[in-house]
Amino acid sequence: VVISDFDMTLTRFAYNGKRCPPSHNILNNSRLTSEECKAQLKDLLNTYHPIEIDSKQTAEEKLPLMVEWWTKAHTLLVQQRIRKDLLQDVVKESDAMLRELYQLFFDHLHEHSIPLLIFSAGLGDVLEEVILIYNKRERGNILQIGFLNDKVEERKTSYLNAYDIVLVKDETMEVPNALLLCFGVALPRTSS
Repeated sequence: VVISDFDMTLTRFAYNGKRCPPSHNILNNSRLTSEECKAQLKDLLNTYHPIEIDSKQTAEEKLPLMVEWWTKAHTLLVQQRIRKDLLQDVVKESDAMLRELYQLFFDHLHEHSIPLLIFSAGLGDVLEEVILIYNKRERGNILQIGFLNDKVEERKTSYLNAYDIVLVKDETMEVPNALLLCFGVALPRTSS
């Protein structure tokens, strides 16, 4: 089984020097969200994001505040009464992108019946519009890969302590694909 976060793990952090939005920002900045809601969401971001990225606080200290943030943000978005049938267009209009070589990675998993579990604080309906997920709960050998894209020097130590492999500013799936090869998963041929 492969267990992954979604935002900035399966999706890109940036493309051509421009930051790609996480799933929350797809809705936060869309035409489906009122200006008042956008302002309130920005206030929440300005309050809680510094806590989220503070490498001096422990995960245990951050968790209740992150839950508070997500709950407030989700409440605001629910109040917008956004229709699910409009999400696909909003995702297409956004700058959200999956990492380079993602299709090869997904094909490997699919061809070998390896479930992909995506755990994310992102918006489920938005994630579904970006990627098809497999839902199974299993435990096995775990190799943790951290994608470190922002504030590299500040976060390097905490990432090295938390992950088995740390990839710095890597917008591809080359390492996960190479690991599948190492574990004996034959890679499908791709056409150029």
